[in-house]
Amino acid sequence: MLIAICDDSPGDLALLRGYCRQYDPGLAVITYPSAKELLASYPTEKPDIVFMDIEMEPPNGFEAAQRLRAERDAPIIIFTTQTLNYAVRGYGLALRYLPKPIDYGDFAEVLELALRERTPRKISVSSDSGAEILNVANILWFEVFGHNVCFHLKEKRDLQVRCTFSSVMEQVRSCDFAQIHKSYCVNLAFVERAEQTGVTLTDGTALPVGRSFVKSFRERLGNYLRGR
Repeated sequence: MLIAICDDSPGDLALLRGYCRQYDPGLAVITYPSAKELLASYPTEKPDIVFMDIEMEPPNGFEAAQRLRAERDAPIIIFTTQTLNYAVRGYGLALRYLPKPIDYGDFAEVLELALRERTPRKISVSSDSGAEILNVANILWFEVFGHNVCFHLKEKRDLQVRCTFSSVMEQVRSCDFAQIHKSYCVNLAFVERAEQTGVTLTDGTALPVGRSFVKSFRERLGNYLRGR
């Protein structure tokens, strides 16, 4: 497991490097004083998790994260920032945000989550060709119609299976999914924009938010952004 820390503040670089060693002395850590140097080293040095400062000289953290997300087997990105005003703009790029000054307890909680995310969680569904094992990190969203559920996957393919919506919801209950409509459930990691009446996913898919799901979705979204 390789962790990269990208920050133009020497103090913050040292702090996060120390936090990594405190969490687990066996973690491999590499640091970069700029996003330019991080991008230049990729994929020769291919980190699994990147702690990325947002407010840096061009390319800033958002721009670097967008380039990394386009890579195959992209790293998990955790933004570090002076203000959470950036959270909505970068939503969908990062797993979580850590506001500065960074507390070790918050850091350890987010790192633990990222390490768990790096170990794929899977669900099992039955299709006409037999059992399908799906990595939940590859599911953008799923929908129900009739007695079928259709999974829309990151690799730009759809999988339709004959099962109940509730049975799938039960399997993803502990994952970062949110039901937004009686027929739709989305993976929060792929939500790019959230509005009162709809959401837009990172692949451009626009979905409505049902009136009865607005409150629960906003709570779920808020908890996700805060890393709960």
